[in-house]
Amino acid sequence: MKANKMWLWGYTLDQIPGKMPFVEGETFCSLETGAEYLGCDNVFWMNSLHSQEEPSPENCRRLKNCRQICCGLTHLETRGFGRGGWELHYVESARKTGRLSREFSNITGVMLDDFHVAGPSQDITPGELAAIRDALKSENPALELNLVMYRRQTVEEYVPYAEYFDGISFWDDSSEPYFWNTLYRDKIAQFRWKFPEKKIIQGQFIHDFWHNNKPMPMDILELQCDVIADQLEHGNIDGWAVIQNGFFCRRSHRRQVEYLRNFWQWYNETHTVLR
Repeated sequence: MKANKMWLWGYTLDQIPGKMPFVEGETFCSLETGAEYLGCDNVFWMNSLHSQEEPSPENCRRLKNCRQICCGLTHLETRGFGRGGWELHYVESARKTGRLSREFSNITGVMLDDFHVAGPSQDITPGELAAIRDALKSENPALELNLVMYRRQTVEEYVPYAEYFDGISFWDDSSEPYFWNTLYRDKIAQFRWKFPEKKIIQGQFIHDFWHNNKPMPMDILELQCDVIADQLEHGNIDGWAVIQNGFFCRRSHRRQVEYLRNFWQWYNETHTVLR
C-alpha cells in the first residue's frame, strides 16, 4: 500500500479561465485539476473562505475523487477584497459544512485560516473557538477543526485553545534558508511535545508572496522538500500541503510544480504503508 499524505490548498473555478484569490490575472487550473496532476488525494478547499454560498453540493461533486476535503470557514471583507472590515461567519459555516458532510463523506473537517494573527481571527477567544467546534460537532462529531499556524507564532499561544481544535497546518511565510536548516525541526518538536495528539500538516509555498512576488526560488523549494520529507518519514508531521493550484498552469511556475510533482510521486511510490 502506498503512502499518500499530501494535500493541495486552493480553489475550484466556475469558469475557465477564471479569477482566483491571491493569484494575479486569470488561471486555467481548478483545484480538482491540480490535485489530479499532483496525484494528490486530499484538498484544503478554500472557496467557502470568501463566500457564504460555499461549500455547495455542486462543487462537492467536482471533488468526488478526493479522499479528504477540508473546507475553509467563512470570513468576509465588507470593504472589498484586501481592505478589511471583517465579518466572521465561522459558526454558521461550520454548521453548514457539517450538514453537507452527511451527503459527502469525503468532507473530513474545516480550516480556520490565519488563526490568531493580524486579520479576521486575531482577537478570537477560547470561548468563541469552542462555539465553532460545538456547531461543527453537533452536525457531525467525526469532523475535525483545524487551525493555521505560522512559524512566527509561539506554541504557547495555542495552549488556551487546546481542547477546541484537532490539528494545525503549519506555514513559514519567510522562506529563509536559516529557518529550514536550523529552526524548523525544533519548532515542530515544540508543538509535538506540547500537543502530542494534534495533527500537523506542513504547508509549503510555490510562490514567494512576501519577498519578490515571484515563483519560489528553486534552491529554497528543494531544501523545503528535503526537510519536510524527513519530518514526514519520522512521523513528526502527519501530512504535507502545497499552496496553491492557481499557479500550476503558469509557465513562470512550471519548474516548481514539476519538481514537486516528481518529488511527491517518488515519495509516495517508495514509502510502503503496512496494513
